[in-house]
Amino acid sequence: MAEHQRSQLVLQLRSRVTCPHCWHTFPPDSILWISAHEDLRGDPVAGDDEQQRFLPTHFSVSGHAIDARGEICRHLACPRCHLSVARSLLEMRPLLISILGSPSSGKSYFLASMVWQLRNTLQESFGLDFHDSDTLANDILTRYLQMLFHSDREDDLVALPKTEQEGELYQSVFISGRQVWYPRPFVFAVQPTESHPGFAKRQIYSRALCLYDNAGEHFLPGHESSSSPGTQHLAHSEALLFMFDPMQHPQLRRACRQVTKDPQARMADMVHHQDQILREAANRIRDFTGLAQTEKYTRPLIVVVTKFDAWCRLSGLKTLSTSHVVRPVREGLCALDLDALHRVSNHVRSLLKKYARDIVAAAEGFASHVLYIPVSAQGCSPELDRSTGALAVRPRDIKPMWAELPLLYALNQVAPGIVRAGQRAARARRTGGQGPSPRLDAAPPSPPSDAPSPPQSGKASPPQPDEAQEPRIWRETGS
Repeated sequence: MAEHQRSQLVLQLRSRVTCPHCWHTFPPDSILWISAHEDLRGDPVAGDDEQQRFLPTHFSVSGHAIDARGEICRHLACPRCHLSVARSLLEMRPLLISILGSPSSGKSYFLASMVWQLRNTLQESFGLDFHDSDTLANDILTRYLQMLFHSDREDDLVALPKTEQEGELYQSVFISGRQVWYPRPFVFAVQPTESHPGFAKRQIYSRALCLYDNAGEHFLPGHESSSSPGTQHLAHSEALLFMFDPMQHPQLRRACRQVTKDPQARMADMVHHQDQILREAANRIRDFTGLAQTEKYTRPLIVVVTKFDAWCRLSGLKTLSTSHVVRPVREGLCALDLDALHRVSNHVRSLLKKYARDIVAAAEGFASHVLYIPVSAQGCSPELDRSTGALAVRPRDIKPMWAELPLLYALNQVAPGIVRAGQRAARARRTGGQGPSPRLDAAPPSPPSDAPSPPQSGKASPPQPDEAQEPRIWRETGS
């Protein structure tokens, strides 16, 4: 490699790299390479079936390490846990986001629908390239997408497997003579394209997005240990997405039985104390970070209220269209309408205050920045597959609603300038264009303490974006 090419490569690397598995930070020149030759199997940390990890001394002309058998290597590993590290983490700032919830709350379906929606929305509306950064780590999610959105048999019932406590989303290594299980995150690259306002500074705006999906059982008391530190990513995450399933809450489920035929509303075994799971996660964050009991968590906590299709009539919300909150601001680009999102959040909060006060108390007792976002990962009710006895869905019926909104909001809040917010031009004219623009990391306005109960089914709907009345011209705010 020519000297000027080598210097350009070095300049692109971050000064410190964070392992997405054990969260060890290290300089990029200490990263290990994973051998490629089949004879070089058996690693003291990664395990006997794994390729050896090594610190190279010889490189190919393209900058790849050469192992002891002369094979060119292409994969990297953490010097502590020896687990694979995506190359994007050497070049982009990491952005860790945790997704948590009770067992059977729909995390796997949500993840698949969210990624499916984001691949279109980020590119078409926000000028962002969103792609797999580690295809091996994302293989499970790729299979989910194939089953739900790329199936050649759209009429057949399909069901995603339950996330297991030590399944494919976890990897074991041997550290200090004992076996330790670490989570395997999904890793994506988020980078500005030429249409993004920050394209000239894409090295600053680009992120290596790491999404963590834990089995719900990991958040039950007593399930965290030094040999299974599967939830320590909570301490490093810049935003939390808590999946709240109304079909698992007794009061909400009873109310939903009057307005939906969803079989989940009538399944007696689908009950979990979801507020306790959130409180357990909060306690672990306090333990991991040293946050005092009298202090509140200051990073965004997004309560994703799942299965909207089953409780929409109870809420009074008519529909969830992305166009209600993703507004065009210039040709080919959109901005996030935070005001509309906060209005819906406040309305959902009112519904939860009426039927599930425990989850509101748990969320707002822990975090100072809470947003409630309704989501339907499938857009339809599941069916009972009589051949397996499990709930399943037909791919032809899947029409996700707002599945991408929780992450769009998280990106707006924790990575300013990537997903931009906007305001109506009419408002800008009323203020004469004076005054500071809204902060991209500002917390949503708190609802009034005497917020009214949500309307019952068949009564007047809450305030919602009205496409016929909304001003057509929007402008970006913030940087």
